[in-house]
Order: sequence, then structure tokens, then C-alpha cells
Amino acid sequence: MKICVIHGSPRKGNTYKAVKTVMRKLEVMQTQSPVEFTEFRLPDDMPQFCSGCYNCFLKSIEKCPHYKYTGPILDAIKAADGVIVSSPVYVMAESAQIKALLDHYGSIYIPHRPEEVMFSKIGLVVSSTVGGGLNKSISTIKRNLKYWGFKRVISTGFALYALNWEEMPEKKQKRIEKKLEEKAVSFLKLVQKRERLSSGLFTRFWYFVMKKMISSYPDEDIDKKYWVDKGWLYGRSRPF
Repeated sequence: MKICVIHGSPRKGNTYKAVKTVMRKLEVMQTQSPVEFTEFRLPDDMPQFCSGCYNCFLKSIEKCPHYKYTGPILDAIKAADGVIVSSPVYVMAESAQIKALLDHYGSIYIPHRPEEVMFSKIGLVVSSTVGGGLNKSISTIKRNLKYWGFKRVISTGFALYALNWEEMPEKKQKRIEKKLEEKAVSFLKLVQKRERLSSGLFTRFWYFVMKKMISSYPDEDIDKKYWVDKGWLYGRSRPF
């Protein structure tokens, strides 16, 4: 089993420790078939902000000026069975590092040129906060994974009201660890049965809405050519 892990902060703080708890639980449960983790840490592995050049939309994602960073991460996501994306809450939202990464993948949204393999993926979003903003951080990441076509995206988050894990009462630490381990179990079950799962309403809705819309585009439109080549527009093929 292959799991791609994206850490949305350079700090090995509370969110990082939470993800490591999930990873340890996955390893314990997968004794017969070890988990192969591929980890990325931002901004080390993707230090650039989207420059708004539109190369990904007008040409191809490979023409992005930052593809030497975004390409390996995208390849790892495509090769994985499940994807874990994490971000601490920074000023009531996701970190700038994780947002910068997501900005580079707009062209693989369902309304444009989605990667077919994404429609079989399971995602887990992990976030933590000292105070508020947890839902905002999680929802942004979940929304992006859904627009990529992910079959299921689950999430977990917690508010510490403390700067460091060790500052929390031991009882609360154990409660959060239990919650993370339970979420790891749910994530693993979804990954294991992903081939038998049907795509969710969100994916189906946007796919069929865009199929109708893209069919009216000019024949030379890059998105329309992509959908025609995939057999999604006029044939019976579809990515899920």
C-alpha cells in the first residue's frame, strides 16, 4: 500500500505529530503488507508561489515554471492509494505553504482536465489549531481534493488551546491520540475497499455538468480536446 503524505508546514509541531500518530497506526495495522510512505514537507519541497502565468490552463501542467517541484508531488499523489494532507491553522485558515501548492493544480480540476487516476483516490485531511479557524483550514483542502476527483475525503482536527503538545493535560493528549488512531482506521478501511466504492454525489454532479458545458466549447479548446481524447464527451467512457 502506498500513501503520499504532504506536510503543510516546515515546523514539526502539533499537526506534524498528529500525522505521525496516524502513520504509526497505519503501520501497526498493515503488518502483512507494509505501508510505503512518500513524504513531502512544505515549503522545502515546493517553495514557489503560483505566478498566474496560465501555462497549466492554456498549455499543459508540465509547462508550469515550477513543475520541477510540483511534478514530483503530483506523480506521488497519482501513484498512491491514499493521500494525507495536513496543515496547521495560520491566522484562521490553512498555511500559505499548502495554499501555494494547491494553487498550482487548478488545471486538474474536474471542470478542466482531471487526471483519471484521481477518481480512485482516498484522502485524509489533518489540521490543528491553538484557537479558531479549524473548519476553514480543513474545508479548503477537502474542497481541492474533491475537485481533483477523489472518491472519498475524510478529515480530522483538534484545538489544543496550547502552543505545544506537551502543554496539554495528559488526559487531553490521550483523547486526541485516540481520535487520530480511530481516523487512521477509517482511512485504511476506505483505502482497502476503494475499488468497490462508487464516486460521491459531488464528483458525479460536477462531471456531468462539465460534460454538458464542455461539449459547447470550440473544437480547438484544450479542455474539450482532452475530454474528447479521453472518450468522456461523446463516448461511453468516464473516469469513475
